[in-house]
Amino acid sequence: MPRFSRPPSSGSPASFGVFLIFAGTAYYALTKRRLIIEHRKGSPGIVVKPERPYITVFGPVYPMTIHHAFTIAGTILALIHFATCTDYSTLAGKAGLGMAIVLILMNISGFYGRYVHVKLEMAARKKQSERLKRFTVLLRKWKLFHVALAGSFLILLGIHLAVVGD
Repeated sequence: MPRFSRPPSSGSPASFGVFLIFAGTAYYALTKRRLIIEHRKGSPGIVVKPERPYITVFGPVYPMTIHHAFTIAGTILALIHFATCTDYSTLAGKAGLGMAIVLILMNISGFYGRYVHVKLEMAARKKQSERLKRFTVLLRKWKLFHVALAGSFLILLGIHLAVVGD
């Protein structure tokens, strides 16, 4: 029987938070490239047609907005869990601290990416080729950084989950 320094349910908000982060990210990733899901703006609904390789989801908001809402809510839940922990000297605690830092950086990075994306779209609409080139390069570099942060989060999460029961 594993020993817990606090009730076993104390990880539930963090678990749900991580689930929200993954769900928002997965939904965005699957709709961005139309891998499995195609998103269309409209009244909520789901259409499955056997002749098409993906599901059409209708909703009032875009996938990026869903991604932002889910990841921000998930981050808040994970940070609440982080704030209630008392021991950061163990490997689990250090991995948790690392995850908290990476989550904060990922959220800041996400807001910055949205800003760059808006600037890129404005430059494209105004046909400002120099600004368009600059923001395209900036967005490409940002995306690499953002994905690297996500990879770091996954590694730290794996470490944290592997040692938290010890």
